[in-house]
Amino acid sequence: MPKKAVIIVAGGTGTRMKSKIAKQFLNLAGKPVLIHTFEAFARYDAQMQFILVLFPELKKQWEEIAQANNFKIPHQIIDGGAERFHSVQNGLNAIDSEIEIIAIHDAVRPLVSQETITRCMDAAAKSGAAIPVLPVTDTIRKTEGKSSMTIPRHKLVAVQTPQCFQTKIIKSAYQTDYDIAFTDDASVVAAANHPIELVEGNRTNLKITTSEDLAIAEALIAYGNQS
Repeated sequence: MPKKAVIIVAGGTGTRMKSKIAKQFLNLAGKPVLIHTFEAFARYDAQMQFILVLFPELKKQWEEIAQANNFKIPHQIIDGGAERFHSVQNGLNAIDSEIEIIAIHDAVRPLVSQETITRCMDAAAKSGAAIPVLPVTDTIRKTEGKSSMTIPRHKLVAVQTPQCFQTKIIKSAYQTDYDIAFTDDASVVAAANHPIELVEGNRTNLKITTSEDLAIAEALIAYGNQS
């Protein structure tokens, strides 16, 4: 079995939540969002290396939250950077030398399923790079000035995390300079001319960015529906 690591990127501050508490620290069904996220990966592989990328000003708050919740999952805390790209770079620099597969995951996606994690990890082990996606169900229109046009849905997918990579591939890709076109880790790897395998995500793997998202996540946990 290849040795694995997860970089959990926790860059949110709670602005869109209209909250003084960073969104990854908000309470979800009795414990902080971030702890749910950690536990999802610990259920998959408790022996993997855990790296939390966090803004320095939030470090003390996280330590207090972890202590208050009796949080015991071993992890390293790494300082976040100016952009998500730089935060991931910092996390990659902390990866142990024996790690072969790296997952990079949004801290505010606490309901990622075990099946999604497994599919991404297994695919990355074989092909080098894999991300979870879902078909787009809404009609999408592209705007150009005052006009717009429909984009065929069958050509589109919605991208989630974790995005998983062989260590040598993701580390090599991140040797480049930051580009505004780097919207996620797959875009960095694709820019390095490595193909990305698409695997099935899970519908409930929502990214919690608004109070409505938090309410939906609460309901999903209450009804035990995280598929």
